Amino acid sequence: MEIEMCFNLAMRKSSRLITKFYEERLSTLGLKSGQFSILRAVNFKKQTSNKELQGILAIDQTTLSRNLKPLFRDGYLRLQADDNDARIKLISLTPQGETLYQSALPVWEKAQQDIVHKLGKTEVEKILTLSDSFVKALAGT
Repeated sequence: MEIEMCFNLAMRKSSRLITKFYEERLSTLGLKSGQFSILRAVNFKKQTSNKELQGILAIDQTTLSRNLKPLFRDGYLRLQADDNDARIKLISLTPQGETLYQSALPVWEKAQQDIVHKLGKTEVEKILTLSDSFVKALAGT
């Protein structure tokens, strides 16, 4: 008997396997895939708030906090007040965080290449398009 088609199950299965794929590679640097995603987003934004990171990464506050904690603890990220609104705290990379990100970037790029090699460029493009469709349709629901 086959399990009835379920978007949630299909996406979670592939998500778990993709996460494992990246985490095996990033583990040499002591990073989880979610932590790398945060470093990548912060590197791109230069300075960002918790709320903005939640939007960029499409994750809830609890998950973001869990992933931020070791990055702050280990000195890869810093928190400072916004010059325009002291209530807002801005997150940025420390020099150590920049070094870690630059060390992790080639590992991530190689993982990206490995996925393209395993699936083929056409399938990767389809997956990215489908993922964008899910995000656009379901973000904020």
